[in-house]
Amino acid sequence: MFPKPELTPPSEHPRLFLRKEHLPELRDKMTRPELKQEWERLLKYSSYSIEEANSEHCPGDVYVIEANALLYVLQGDQEAGIKAKTLAISSITKNFNPNFQDISREIGRLMLAGAIVYDWCYDLVTDEERVFFIGHFKRLAGLLECGYPPLKEGAFVGHSCEWMIQRDMLGTGIAIYDEDPEMYDLAAGRVLHQMVPARNFFYPSGWHHQGDGYGGVRFQGELFPTWMFDRMGFGNIYDASQRDVGYQWIYTRRPDGKLLRDGDTTPVMLKQTKYTRLHFIYWILGGYYKDPYFIAQKQVDEGRLQDKDVLFAFLFADPSVEAKALDELPLTRYFGAPTGVMVARTGWDTGMDSNVVVAEMKVGMYQYNNHQHLDAGAFQIYYKGNLAIDSGSYKGSSGKYHSPHNKYYFKRTIAHNTMLVYDPDELKQYPYVKDGGLVWPNVNDGGQRWPNEGRPPLTLDDLMNKDFKRADVLAHAIGPDPIKPSYSYLKGDITAAYSNKMKQFQRSFLFLNFNETEHPAALIVFDRVASANPDFKKYWLLHSIEEPQIEGSRTTISRSEDGYNGQLINDTLLPARDNQEIEKVGGPGKEYWVFGTNYVNDFPGTKEQGEWRIEVSPRVPAEEDLFLNVMQMKDIDGPEALSTERMDGETLIGVKIKDWVALFSKSGLRLQKDTVLPDISDGAPDGGASLNYIVTDLAAGQWRVEQERIGAEGMEWHHIVSEEVTEEGGVLHWQSQAILGRIRIVYQGGDGRADSESGGVQD
Repeated sequence: MFPKPELTPPSEHPRLFLRKEHLPELRDKMTRPELKQEWERLLKYSSYSIEEANSEHCPGDVYVIEANALLYVLQGDQEAGIKAKTLAISSITKNFNPNFQDISREIGRLMLAGAIVYDWCYDLVTDEERVFFIGHFKRLAGLLECGYPPLKEGAFVGHSCEWMIQRDMLGTGIAIYDEDPEMYDLAAGRVLHQMVPARNFFYPSGWHHQGDGYGGVRFQGELFPTWMFDRMGFGNIYDASQRDVGYQWIYTRRPDGKLLRDGDTTPVMLKQTKYTRLHFIYWILGGYYKDPYFIAQKQVDEGRLQDKDVLFAFLFADPSVEAKALDELPLTRYFGAPTGVMVARTGWDTGMDSNVVVAEMKVGMYQYNNHQHLDAGAFQIYYKGNLAIDSGSYKGSSGKYHSPHNKYYFKRTIAHNTMLVYDPDELKQYPYVKDGGLVWPNVNDGGQRWPNEGRPPLTLDDLMNKDFKRADVLAHAIGPDPIKPSYSYLKGDITAAYSNKMKQFQRSFLFLNFNETEHPAALIVFDRVASANPDFKKYWLLHSIEEPQIEGSRTTISRSEDGYNGQLINDTLLPARDNQEIEKVGGPGKEYWVFGTNYVNDFPGTKEQGEWRIEVSPRVPAEEDLFLNVMQMKDIDGPEALSTERMDGETLIGVKIKDWVALFSKSGLRLQKDTVLPDISDGAPDGGASLNYIVTDLAAGQWRVEQERIGAEGMEWHHIVSEEVTEEGGVLHWQSQAILGRIRIVYQGGDGRADSESGGVQD
């Protein structure tokens, strides 16, 4: 059981969602044009008679109950209060089949409606009726999926992390606390001692691990304790970084209105771009934190709220918060520990013809299971269509939770743009997967393993003391302008996400914003992969909706259907051409192919779930392989793709594309010795413009850039620029005139002085 909560409800009514001090503000909302639709809908709910409340013409009896209770508490409408009480006393006697799927949501909302009457209409309820209410509240609580006492499921994921404990049981406990404190002590005890610490762990990343579908559902549930405790006078029980989670779905919003996919989610229909769930979140999140960008996003998604959300939108929205344009936000956002995701954009324009590129780069530090996928190290790219995609769908009889498509393909690494290492004997080590009390045979997709055999963490201690840690962020940098950056860099070590077949997997992402229309951006992905056995084949994956076209080392992916016009060109520079295999997988019978089995999904879909991928592998078995892939975006009917040139040095390797030279450490370690850059064979870019150089994987401290020139005594090194490299980024960036000849970088130590132990030049 949980410790008794120190925070207890005030000795007054009302106290659930509002107190007397909030009534003037709520009465003002009745006349605010921003809430006109919501107030009129509440009035409509209140107008249904008791006899109509359960008819097919009425949204539901709970809405009639709540709306009439609101009229009583705001306006003193005695008739409405009596109607609310009468209908609530009748409705809470309902019988439910607790085995019916998701029935807890309906049961919990009925409890909450009754609790609202109990609290808001307190002086209309007799002592005998209070006993009646409390008896049925406990009966209904016993039917909830979490149980009563609410001990089932964990603090991070599952249905118990939605509304049933955090809103319905907690709210009911607040209402009846004076007469019977048990329910509040149980619900608040679990919220405050388990759920709050769990969220205060992952909120600082600003990212919800349950994705764009279930993340929104769970986050809704998490916002109710924020408001409930605050309205009781206790302030915010969560870390203030709860606010930052709202930016996840702002940055992953595609210009066509849809979202980049994350976790168990269904591709939305072509014309569906309104997210009422998120619309509601931005309404009440913006109201609490007074965030103008959340109000702006609410306006983007403006639409008719679901009936279940109207009351709370009215209670919690703050119509005085004015929106600020999203284009004031930085184009790149880093969602840090304990997640490690970076989303880079080239703009905020919307529409099918928008030239905005959106790229998501994921390290993925923790795996919480449930609706989260085994996708550490994955990336996605949108430009005039979804180009590099998350594959699969959470829909249909063969796509739902625990279906073969879901557990053997969609959730697996093979459905994402990351790395596979195929150990043919892996199932001997991991023969089963467990979740929700079920056990099923595992499959070998060559990808990442399920932590804790697939079971989610129950508490924060459980998360920290078992194998849920999957990766570490090694570096991240955005610059040189933090608002409109030209480069966005993220590097992670993802070794721990795999079984012992993987000795090391480091992945570096570098997104380049070219700031032009014809060639808007490129994403460079550099991988260092070492397997425990050289014979374990390695696969670099890139998923697409339409069939990819492969010509030599260049793969072209187009999004030409449904009004889209985007194209991705991927140049595979490593493995080298004589040591690379690029295989196309997909099409009829192989849409969701996992080494011999197609885990089909019978849902007709929207094409967004994709049915193609390429697999890049080295021909020659080796323990360690380097992968270097350069993806650029353009219009299908646009100009020719840019050329790419691999840059090879002794310690650095990378690529020259357009007016950029990007270099990475071959060893994966940070360099702190003087290093000569690989030669640029073709001189200056077109027009003689300057080149941008970016060297990653450098030790923190002062670095000096030097150019070799002819001097009085022969070839001499001449200073170009000096820059400070940060520990968190490890990136040296400068711009200079492109020249033929050698360039070196010289480490001057952490204090800016020459490093006497740096040794000679490495080349």
